[in-house]
Parts: sequence; structure tokens; C-alpha cells
Amino acid sequence: MRKTMVIAIIIVSMTAFSGFVRIAPGGKHFEHNNEPLVLLGFNDGLPWPSLAPLASGNISAGERYFKELSDRGVNVLRIMFEYSQGRHNLFAFENPLWEVNPVVVQIWDDIVMLAEKYGIYLIITPWDPFWAYENWDVNPYNIANGGTIESMRDFLTDPDTVENAIQRFKFMIDRYGESEKILAWELNNEIELWYGRIFHKPDPVNAREINEWIETISTFIRNYEIEKFGEARLITVSTAAPAVTGALARVLYDFTHIDFVTTHFYYDTIKTYSDPYRIARDVVMNINYHNYLFEDSVPFFDSESGPIDRWPQLPANDIACYSAFSWAHLASGGTGIGMRWPYTTPHRMPTYLLDIIEAISRFVKSPGIDWLDFTGVNLDALTSYRSEKPIFLTNSADRSADFTQIIGYAIAESGDIGEIEILFKELPEATFVFEAWDTRSGEVFCTTESEPSDNLVSVSLYVDALEFAFKLYEKE
Repeated sequence: MRKTMVIAIIIVSMTAFSGFVRIAPGGKHFEHNNEPLVLLGFNDGLPWPSLAPLASGNISAGERYFKELSDRGVNVLRIMFEYSQGRHNLFAFENPLWEVNPVVVQIWDDIVMLAEKYGIYLIITPWDPFWAYENWDVNPYNIANGGTIESMRDFLTDPDTVENAIQRFKFMIDRYGESEKILAWELNNEIELWYGRIFHKPDPVNAREINEWIETISTFIRNYEIEKFGEARLITVSTAAPAVTGALARVLYDFTHIDFVTTHFYYDTIKTYSDPYRIARDVVMNINYHNYLFEDSVPFFDSESGPIDRWPQLPANDIACYSAFSWAHLASGGTGIGMRWPYTTPHRMPTYLLDIIEAISRFVKSPGIDWLDFTGVNLDALTSYRSEKPIFLTNSADRSADFTQIIGYAIAESGDIGEIEILFKELPEATFVFEAWDTRSGEVFCTTESEPSDNLVSVSLYVDALEFAFKLYEKE
């Protein structure tokens, strides 16, 4: 029997509608009203210290938090619309099913208002499947609690549950859909895991169910938003695995019904956060693989990562590992810096990690790179270097035919990098500016100008740090 969620509609104050976030012309990043949007942010949760005050109406605490993020260069948060970590279901959107929880609605009214005020974009996924699975005995979807299904195995296929999903998206669109700060609807979190693989479904079965569910929900969203706003915002989905293969890849890497896909970079090196050098290598490996599959034409980024198996971390190690992850993610051709969970105690992004985002924000906002057209083609095979120590270096460029804008990152296996010479190949005849950046302060510590000889530019410098970032771009 079809049901409809009912709650009084309150209009959330927003600026005049001018259009949703789109994929930038270069295909790698995003743009909004012709301004580039390079994603710099992380995951947050409704019951955690930064957002929890909103549950009790403490808007001043929310103001301080969003202002701090904006001041530090953060421009995006990924937040699950409900977060069922607590068995009391305080942060479940419906409790019982089909009855909207006014506490969650008020929190989201405040989140969207603050996002509008402080220029923070949102990626919203409607469900928190991890805690739904862990606390299934008290979950509103459980048929024993008046829900629709006996287990999450049937979440994607049960007709009443699919209708509930449609109604949930309809509610979010009706209440918050005019906000241009909602960058994308993430249809589901780790969609191949919690409704399929954890129940040992064969990949072809899992893939078929996922494909049908995505098509149904995406078609509804696009049609409904076009009817209301004249256009539809971006749609994505995430996978638990860093990469998927076989039948799942044919579904999740097909952009007929979604605009981009994100994966979760939970490699062993990242789950333990013990070796920045190896973290950088694993991050770049996965980005290169997906950019090869997608031919550098679709945004791709990590939407969950961090030291899930070993937290909290000592600050010095946490800084080193997060810096390596973030800079390598961006410099190798990834979209933005990835989106970590805090994995700290208390569970919020600490100041020392916001320092890293602020440094990268300065790098992104400084001249030299046209992020709207930046394709992020990886140049690791065309760039060589000479150093006395083991070094890992990654870099990417604006286009495959004419490299006039390059960004990069280098890290030593241990100790300071010391003397290093970088050889950039196949460059056009032009005067190039090279900038070396301190990854912690977000400041340039070395600048040189040079012209290619035989289409090659050589840059030598001394780096008394574990890592550094760089730009090479044509002088105007």
C-alpha cells in the first residue's frame, strides 16, 4: 500500500535560483555559475560534536562551525541525511517508518541555511547503512518495528521500500531542492556492500538489483527536479571497495543514470595510517586506474577514507598521513582532495587537519591553473626526476595535447627530500613558471622561470622537508 510522508512545509530561506553545480568543461572538477569548484572537505555526522548542537537548537554553535570551515578553505561536506549510530533512533529520518522525525528536519533546515550563508556545498546521501545494519533490531525499516523488510538484503528490491526511497527523495527535493549548495544527491552509500555482498549475493545478482534500483530512483529525481526547477542536479553513488570489477563495474561505472561515481579508499595502508609514502602511492594507483577507465572525462574521488582500524592517531603522524593522502589525491589527477571521516576523539576534524586543507586551498586559489578546463591527465610516465633518496612523485596536466599547466607532489620515503631535479617532457615552446610549495603552510618557497630545450624543462631545487607540491605553468 502506497504511503506518503507528511510534514508541514516550511520554506528555507535561499538566494534567487540561478542554477545547480555542474561538471566543469575540463571534466575533472566542478563549476557553479562559471566559477571553479575544487572539492576541499570531509565527512561529518549529525550526532557528532560539530553538528550535534543543532539538535538542541544551538544555532550559534553551528554558526561558529560553518564560519570556521569557510575561513579555513573548506568548501564541501558529505553528510548522511540520517545517522542511526544511536539505538534510540534520535537521528533517524523516520521513526517509525513513514513518520518524519522533526528533530532531523530541524537539523537539516539549519544545515542548509548555514551552508547557504557560508558557501559550503553539500553531498547528501539519504541512508546510513552501516549503523542500520549494526542496529537492525531497532531500525525503523525492520518489519518487526512496523517497517517493510526482514533484512537489508531486500532494501533494493522490496516494492514498498523502493517507494519509501522515492518519497524520501521527494521530501528532500521539496524542502531543500532550491538550494544551489546541494552539490549532488548520493543515491546510496556503499551500495554494493550493505544490500548485496554482505549477504553473499553473487555479483551478477547484486549488479542487476543495483542497476534497477539506480535507474528507478535516478529517473524519478531527474524528472521531478526538471519539472520543479527546469534542470536536475548531479547524481552520484559510492562503493565500499576502492575499485569494483566484473558485473558490478559494468553497472557502477556506467554514467547513464548517474553523473559520477565515488569509491572508498580503505586500503590497508590507509586504514592504519602508518606510512605517508605508501599512502601516497596507493592513492595515486587508484586514481590513475579510474581516470584511465573514464578517460579523464568524469570527476573521480575518494568519498570515504581515514585510519578506521587505528584511531585516534597521534597528531604528528595524522598530519603527515593526511597531508600525503590529500596532496597526492589532487596532484595525480583526482577530483579535489578526497573526503575523510575525522576518526578523532572527539569525532570532529581537528585544527591540525584543517591546517592541511587551508594550505591546499591557498594552492588552488593562487594563479597559474585554470581549474575549469583542467583535465588532470596524469603525467607520471612523462615526468622523470633525479634524487639521492627514494622519492615518489606524481603530477597531472591540463590536457593531453598541450601541457601548459601542471600540478604535482613529491614525497620522500623517509627524512627530507634534499636535492631533486625534475624533468618535464613534451612541453610547447613558451616561458614557464615553476613554483615549489610548502605543503604545511601553503606558501611558495621557490620560484623559477625557464624555457623548454628540445621540449624539456629541467628544474633543480633543495627541499628540507618530507614532501612538497609544485606548479608549472605558462607565463602570461
